[in-house]
Amino acid sequence: MPKIDVHHHVLPEFYKDVQRAAGITGSAYTAFPDWSADKSLKLMDELDIATTIFSFTSPGIWFGDIVQTRGLATQFNDWLAELVAQNPARFGAFGFLPLPDVEASVKEIGRIQDELKLDGVCLLTSVDDRYIGHPDFWPVYEELHKRKMVAFIHPCYPPGVEAKGWDIPRMLIDYPFETTRVAVNLIFNGIMEKLPDIDFILSHAGGTLPMLAHRISLFDKKTKQQGNYPKGALHYISKFWYDTALCGDKAPLDALMAFADPSRVLFGTDYPYIAADAAIQETRGYEGYKGLDAATRAKVDNGNAKRLFPRLAKG
Repeated sequence: MPKIDVHHHVLPEFYKDVQRAAGITGSAYTAFPDWSADKSLKLMDELDIATTIFSFTSPGIWFGDIVQTRGLATQFNDWLAELVAQNPARFGAFGFLPLPDVEASVKEIGRIQDELKLDGVCLLTSVDDRYIGHPDFWPVYEELHKRKMVAFIHPCYPPGVEAKGWDIPRMLIDYPFETTRVAVNLIFNGIMEKLPDIDFILSHAGGTLPMLAHRISLFDKKTKQQGNYPKGALHYISKFWYDTALCGDKAPLDALMAFADPSRVLFGTDYPYIAADAAIQETRGYEGYKGLDAATRAKVDNGNAKRLFPRLAKG
């Protein structure tokens, strides 16, 4: 069955220029990848991907100047809408919010949904030293809940000071832990209980959450935040959506499918931040995984995404 890729990034030259101006000269471990819409389409055809939902990703658009951030959110989201309009059957997109400006972000949510008709928003795991789930951003969560929107969460560099001598590419280890921190933060701060109509997608099979979910649940009745998640951590963990990006192997897929609701697992590639050959290899690993029956694989490939994004079911 043709796939729907919910974890697929864009990297136009103007975003590289924005990063270079901020002193960033490449991705977490290498030079900037070479991306174009045509290159994405070529990979999609190779992997039998019917539709890709694009997103900008780390480092985001917050570089310490809130006026710049507001302008970049407008520019980036307008550009995404134009890209989708060129090929709406093959492309979708998650818009960026101008966080940490909460008021501007609430307004941009409305523009993303009402005017630009994008498929949801992309939230990085933290911005301005605050994780998603922080109470300062509560009006943003309320607006997403009111509009019943999809929020794709992608990891970024952890906030704070790095240990001396630590020189391991952050995407290898830190990214999965950042996703886990945000998932727990959303649960412990009551967003998952009080605002259940936000569909949060966790990248990379939830990061380390499959391995830590049981441990977290052991302390349900012992944390000071227990009143914010009265049904227990595992209940709220089951309400997230998860993508398969960078998980094309039996071990991570076993871990994901052992604890996630199969109706909430979505296909993803993480192209172009992994090269086309690696995306192909990971997808072939996923396709060869024996732990999914035909009905479940059809859901992960296509059916779950069509349920989450109803417009894709009409195509």
